[in-house]
Amino acid sequence: MQISIPRLRKIVHFVVGIHGANNGRSKVMRFERALKFVCLSLVLGLSGAVVLASPNPKANPADPEKVLRVAFPTPETGFDPVRVNDLYSNTITAAIFQPLLTYDWLAMPTQIVPNAAEAMPVISADSKTYTFKVKKGLYFTPDEAFKGQRRELTAHDFVYTLLRHADPKNRSPQVSDFDDKIFGFAESRKKAVASGKFDYDQKHPGIFALDRYTMVIQLVQPDRNFLTLLTNPFAGGMAREVVEKYGFEGTMSNPVGTGPYILEKWVRGSKIILKANPEFPGFVWDFQPPANKPVELRIANQMQGRQMPQIGRVEVSIIEEPQSMWLAFSGKEIDAVAVPPSFIEKALTPNNDLLQTWVAQGVNMYRSVEPDIRYQFFNMKDPVIGGYTPEKIALRRAIIMGFDVDEEIRVIRKGQAVKAQQMVSPVIAGHDPNYKSIVKFSPLSANALLDQFGYKKDAKGYRNMPDGKPLVFTIYSSTSSIDRERDELWKKSMDRIGIRLKVKKDKFPEMLKQGKQCAIPSWALGWTRSSEAEFVMKLLYSKTIGQNNYACFENAEYDAYFEQLKRLPDGPERTRVLHNMYRLMEVNGVLGLSSTGIATRLSHQRLEGYRKHPLILGDWIYYDIQKP
Repeated sequence: MQISIPRLRKIVHFVVGIHGANNGRSKVMRFERALKFVCLSLVLGLSGAVVLASPNPKANPADPEKVLRVAFPTPETGFDPVRVNDLYSNTITAAIFQPLLTYDWLAMPTQIVPNAAEAMPVISADSKTYTFKVKKGLYFTPDEAFKGQRRELTAHDFVYTLLRHADPKNRSPQVSDFDDKIFGFAESRKKAVASGKFDYDQKHPGIFALDRYTMVIQLVQPDRNFLTLLTNPFAGGMAREVVEKYGFEGTMSNPVGTGPYILEKWVRGSKIILKANPEFPGFVWDFQPPANKPVELRIANQMQGRQMPQIGRVEVSIIEEPQSMWLAFSGKEIDAVAVPPSFIEKALTPNNDLLQTWVAQGVNMYRSVEPDIRYQFFNMKDPVIGGYTPEKIALRRAIIMGFDVDEEIRVIRKGQAVKAQQMVSPVIAGHDPNYKSIVKFSPLSANALLDQFGYKKDAKGYRNMPDGKPLVFTIYSSTSSIDRERDELWKKSMDRIGIRLKVKKDKFPEMLKQGKQCAIPSWALGWTRSSEAEFVMKLLYSKTIGQNNYACFENAEYDAYFEQLKRLPDGPERTRVLHNMYRLMEVNGVLGLSSTGIATRLSHQRLEGYRKHPLILGDWIYYDIQKP
């Protein structure tokens, strides 16, 4: 803060006037004393203001000269954690916002631990009330919304975040997760729909603060998976004054949190630059690796005892083309890469060992089966392929039977995937290795099914609808080379069964918006980073239409099974429910399941401690990097 000399003189004359006579020498002496008094007062006052508004310079040990360079293969959509739902936007928000809980970095199986909470919550005897204590001394990054004051994270900020999910204006993708879990959540949302405005000042019965640092969440009934929700960036504490300052759209580009990083620069779909949050408190790298995991043992030996975080700057480039991504890593323009399938042979031997050319350069490899599922959804509201009549179900099932998933894995994924038999990945809790899908690749059966339900071929060998109109199956796809390859496989597959294929190209963020409006006939998507089967199976739950249910599937039987799934303990009955849900998906032709990925991640020698946790995003605080 600066102050002008003329204004200073006015202040001094005002002080002199208050203190006495207006004559000669005494006036000059009083002026000098007053000047010293005012200057001292200003120095002290301004110094106090600087201390109040500035971050603690000793809090974060990150070195601004340690720059990590990485790349995303798909553009981000924004950085409001309540509203975004794609992997790469969430990766950024996870580095900016701080949830109450997180996961231990090395524990296998995964283990939930405190983050912004002092400790794990106190849970009532009936398992319905969770009481959290928020750590004292956690501060938001400086922002104009705080008017020059340091802003501490409080329990009220976590209450506000959860209430934002209930506000229908935000169209939160997590509504279905909270709706029937938190007491009064659904009711407050419905009330806002009726009135046209959400009341953020209400005393919510299920989400409230007892004091500045104590938060209570009241559940409708005991819930086995509730705490996993609070590990996500969408549950990170948000400051109400920031959201109100920047507004609905502005919040997407002005994320202000208490996490380890700050958004310094954002060029949409091109570049994201983060710098270390000076307010983020440091910690000591102190994690215990599983005894049977050599990579984790090596990392622990390398990193144990370091003051973290160390990386002071993260530069993220959006590189959609696999060739460009691979060249960027090969040329050391980025420090780590998930090897694109089309370049796997340039990284691995036929036995999936790292090629000696990379070993000689000190490159490290981290391979893992991913917690993901790839699938092609079919929109139940689409006029061509949608609907629940027998002929529409037959059409979708024929299309699914006609697509060669094995060829996709072999040719496009280069064998770096496992064919999906069910919606839940092999590494996610709830997966049943004994379940086998009834869907088989069979152009012969697909053709017979289409013939049976009146999809007759014309003179050119392409089929018409039962009413005689031309049948055109439309899929959406991005402009990436891997999607172009997949488009060709779809064309080949559909030609085998006599179906005309139309491919529409668009940008990923735009397709997400259209998909939530049930406006895309069919599109290949992936679902990843779910901690348990419940959060995968919600993809076809009718209450998630407009959120995650891009197939816009509505089935009362499926919904009833989903309600059971959320409440049943592990055991044969819960497994039976999952099997029934898979069968409903299969017989209705809702999703064409593809595969679960096997990721090969490479990192250059200068990047230390590199691995991937199945559930943690924005994990750069656990790495270190050698200076150039």
